[in-house]
Amino acid sequence: MSQKNLESFTIHSFRGIRGLELKELGQINLLVGVNNSGKTSVLEALSVYCHPLDIGAWLSIARQREQGFRISRTPLLNSLEWLFARDATIGSEGQKSGSIHISSNGCYTVRKMNASYEVIEGIYVFDKQRRPIGFYDSVASSEDEQLNEEGGLSGTRKGLELKINLDTLSLDNLVPGQNIAVDFQLWENERLFKFSGRKNPSLLTSSVTPASHRSEIGQLRLLSDARLHDFKGDVLVLLRQMDPSISDLEILLAPGSMSSNFNIFIQHDELGLAPLSTFGDGVRRLLHIALQLAAAKGGILMIDEIESTIHTEALQNSFRVLIKWCNQMDIQLFATTHSLEAVDALIAGTTIESDLVLYRIEPKSGQTRVIRHAWDRLKRLREDLGQEVRW
Repeated sequence: MSQKNLESFTIHSFRGIRGLELKELGQINLLVGVNNSGKTSVLEALSVYCHPLDIGAWLSIARQREQGFRISRTPLLNSLEWLFARDATIGSEGQKSGSIHISSNGCYTVRKMNASYEVIEGIYVFDKQRRPIGFYDSVASSEDEQLNEEGGLSGTRKGLELKINLDTLSLDNLVPGQNIAVDFQLWENERLFKFSGRKNPSLLTSSVTPASHRSEIGQLRLLSDARLHDFKGDVLVLLRQMDPSISDLEILLAPGSMSSNFNIFIQHDELGLAPLSTFGDGVRRLLHIALQLAAAKGGILMIDEIESTIHTEALQNSFRVLIKWCNQMDIQLFATTHSLEAVDALIAGTTIESDLVLYRIEPKSGQTRVIRHAWDRLKRLREDLGQEVRW
């Protein structure tokens, strides 16, 4: 088997994780453990590590856990702060800094990533109608006096200074790797779109969260990409594991619609042509997973709660199709689960050539212990001995 994007992955510090090491990664990697053991945090750490200089991606990752809310409840900069490992001896109100330290081996050129933040303060100025008219990077009494003389009103604002250092290894042995150091300043009440966009070095990733399939934003683009990559037929194969009556997918403008918004419609043997929104969560989630497959070709696909909304009877066939396409499209899969049925369905739907590895995550006394089971051992533990492998 060819070398993978990631052969090993170590989280030295990220959120509440300390010293977690995933050795000898497979093509298919399943993360299990008790609630709050850090499974979702591992996926978030992977996402940050694969896009280390894309602060727009970091901000999206920081808000992923609030996808189920109509309105995000946590200020954006505070969400970003919580990605960093924090000093447990300092209360959350007193925390002024934090760190992230991650390393890996494999084809991906980034070998080590160190990031830190510090809380900074500045001043903003607004007129008597409270419209912002200026920002300053530091608080200074002389500036305050000047602003007051000009008739402006001023107040303090919070910011974060991020320092990111990368150790990279060139794939060309004739060219040495390099150290990359980049600093960012982010301020509250400031538009952060300028930090969006793909930044190199990076590794192609796609993410599926428990709630991401409920949003139609981006689904049209994903379906278009699947069609352009000649993957639409296989998307339908996966959907038919949930509902055999599904025969086609189309992008249409709803009849009589006064807007120019197109939507995804499903051709169904019994219902006829119906909008995707009329189908249950199971169909919508499988469609979302299938579309993200096309977007992750040659990279990494992350699925949080892989069994979510999929009926138990459809798990094995759905997983078999998913794993088939991960192998054919050279996708390294990382997934979490709470379900023993999902573990058994993955074992039944794979062979030793599928390169399935299960990692049980166990937080222990400030460190995070990991128990690794390759496919052959996992199969013996479950099918021959009937042992619990999740905790």
